[in-house]
Amino acid sequence: MLLLLLLGVVLGGDQPSCFKHLRGKVDECYCSVADVDTTHKENHEAIVQLVTRDYFRYYKVNLGKKCVFWEDIGECTRSTCALKTCSDKEVPAGLADNTNRSTEPTCEEEKELSKINNVISKDQKELLLDLDSRETNNMDFCVKEDEESADAEFYDLLQNPERYTGYSGEASHRIWRSIYQENCFKPKKDSLFLDTNHKSINYMCKEKRVFFRAVSGLHASISIHLAAKYPLEDFFGQTWGRNLAEFSRRFMPESTGGEGPHWLKNLYFVYLLEMRAITKALPIWKRLDFYSGNPDEDRETKEQVINTTEKFLTCPDTFDEAQLFKGPAAEELLSDFLVHFRNISLIMDCVTCDKCRLWGKIQIRGLGTALKILFSGADVSELELERGEVVTLFNAFNQLSHSLYFVREFKHDLDSIKPDQASEKKKKRNLFGSVKHGEL
Repeated sequence: MLLLLLLGVVLGGDQPSCFKHLRGKVDECYCSVADVDTTHKENHEAIVQLVTRDYFRYYKVNLGKKCVFWEDIGECTRSTCALKTCSDKEVPAGLADNTNRSTEPTCEEEKELSKINNVISKDQKELLLDLDSRETNNMDFCVKEDEESADAEFYDLLQNPERYTGYSGEASHRIWRSIYQENCFKPKKDSLFLDTNHKSINYMCKEKRVFFRAVSGLHASISIHLAAKYPLEDFFGQTWGRNLAEFSRRFMPESTGGEGPHWLKNLYFVYLLEMRAITKALPIWKRLDFYSGNPDEDRETKEQVINTTEKFLTCPDTFDEAQLFKGPAAEELLSDFLVHFRNISLIMDCVTCDKCRLWGKIQIRGLGTALKILFSGADVSELELERGEVVTLFNAFNQLSHSLYFVREFKHDLDSIKPDQASEKKKKRNLFGSVKHGEL
């Protein structure tokens, strides 16, 4: 009954659905939602299979770095937050022995999500700006981390999937509030809007809109995974599956101030942005070895990467990065873009759930790698990417691809519920309160 009450506003004729805006042209892009759906259906399985390859499956990262923005409030002790590390025997020899990396450099780490209002002191901000001023001669969108740290470990991403952990409350809200309130660009001061939403971003330049949509789309993807891989009980005990009420809570117009459907559309945007980066980087994929120490595996991985990328090229025009960072203020704007995103990457060290931190780092670094490919300004064939950048880019894109798949499944779930089942909708309108983008 609770589920039906939750869905009443979705199914009623007087309220829009979660999927109201999943049609027409994708914002800031050239192709339509329908184009994306078609391309996604044709290529989803290929990207799913690709990330099972040894080169993409194992990721080395230091999850023990200290949060530089605020004092840790304790680690998540839930079993669902825990991770399984790889033993030396489990990691392919070519990945464990860094001297055998062939043409690929070592791993850098892209980091976390973003900061919250007033949590960063003036001195800390000056420190970060100084750090970034020394790095603005490169186009790394994430702060680097030494993969050779004694605390860095390999994780098998297939054995540690992103899913619901129960990590919530002030700890998780603080992370996302810091992203939106401190690190996302704001509308002009003389606009009518004090907050960043689907209306107020129209008062910002294209570059700032792109930044917001990319972060918002990534956030939507993470929320979808949590709702799609939710702990459920059946006759045999706990299993994992779709929780329609949780999805609705996160994206219904009723519970999100009307923003939820726009967040879903931003998922389509960031999917296209990362797809564009992957296709643009085809010359890089053609010269990389995808070295894991197994010649047959490496050859097949490279063939699979190139074949998958070439299939993406059949998609209509996606995202045109050439339209951004033009004009007299381009250099300053790009510098701000870099500072904001690097800062977001640092915030991942403040996530106190290990599994959430791992996947936050992977997806932020993957998005940062996409931005690096798109906006480096150099001949992409000469751009050097570290193995960690390549691994996170494709795994991040795989997560987005899964999210689009889950959106279709949730839509089917909603469509299968008959309207008369939600007849009590008018009795309960705001069952779970308002959800802001920084509180999912």
